[in-house]
This record gives sequence, structure tokens and C-alpha cells, in this order.
Amino acid sequence: MELVYYKGLQDEPYTTAEIIAEYSGVDLDSINRLTRTHKERLSKFGKVGFEIRSLESGQKSKIWKYNEQQATVLITYLRNTDKVLDFKDTLVSAFYNMKHELDERKIHRQVNRVVNIGFGDVIKAHYPDSKHAYSNFHRLAYKYALGVTPKQIKDQRHTDDPQNALTSDESARLERAKQQISLFIQDGYDYEDIKAKLFADI
Repeated sequence: MELVYYKGLQDEPYTTAEIIAEYSGVDLDSINRLTRTHKERLSKFGKVGFEIRSLESGQKSKIWKYNEQQATVLITYLRNTDKVLDFKDTLVSAFYNMKHELDERKIHRQVNRVVNIGFGDVIKAHYPDSKHAYSNFHRLAYKYALGVTPKQIKDQRHTDDPQNALTSDESARLERAKQQISLFIQDGYDYEDIKAKLFADI
């Protein structure tokens, strides 16, 4: 199970009461009670979010969500057993790693925006009358770089924006694929030729 999650590139990473309970060894009811007791303090570091989940019993459960500062404050209220201390170290590292990964993704996102402008311009210049050229080459780039189409990423990762769902490594691979396709287009190859060249060595 991941310790830290994020919803979008512009959103803060967060953890949940369930995660804190599981990895600290403190029962979930106690974590929820601490959250309600100290909610005003936690709110100094942003709105304390939550989501409602359906239980197998048919009842609803409120799952608290905490940003890095809120989680840091909350776990200071836990008794420092060895398990709690280990979890504190692990959680700090998890937030750091997630923020680093998101920073990398943002950088690649900006690079891809520039690349996509060039990619789109190349396609438009060579296929001015085709309504489907861009979507076909765009889909081909995903399939070559990642082995899946944008629609499959949407379905697999439950997102409306497949670009946002890519890791920094995936984003870099997609960028390289688009650059390669652009060069082939400028060299005069058509879609089927480019597809054959890309997948010839796979």
C-alpha cells in the first residue's frame, strides 16, 4: 500500500487516517478521535479533507485526509513506540519522494507542452486536410512509448487526463516518441511507414 497519494499535479500530496492507523499500529478509531479533537489545530495548515466510502455492511465511513504538515502534527500526538517512530521516518521519506516525483512530472509536463506544439505543427503542415492525423499520430506515440493508448490509460488510472497520470519516466519516453515521429513525418514517411519503422525492432 502506498503511504502518500495525490489527485493532480497542482494538488498537495496527502495521506489518510487509514494509512496512519495501519502503519503506526494505532487503531483507526483513535486516529479519528485525535483528528476530531485537534481539527482546529490541523486546520491551521489547510482544510482537513475527507472522503466518504461505502462499507460492505452498506454503511458509510468518513476517511480523513491530511497534507504533509497536518500528518506531521497529528503523529506527534501518538505515543512514541518503536513502530510509531519507524512510521514517522517512513512517512517523512514518502512525502519527500512524492513531492520530488511531482516536481519531475511538472517539468516534463512543461517540456511536453512545448514538444506537443511542435508535434502538432508538424502534423498540421504535412496533413492540412486530415481531421484525424493528429489523433492517429498521438495515439501511435502513446502505443510506441508506453504500450497503451491514451484511452487505456484513462481507464486503467481512472483519470480524464492521461498526460497528468504519467510518471516522469513515462512522460520522457512519450516526448522522445513524439520527437521521433515528427522527424519521420518531415522525412516524408506516411503513417503506416512510420508505424512499421517504430515497431520493427520491438
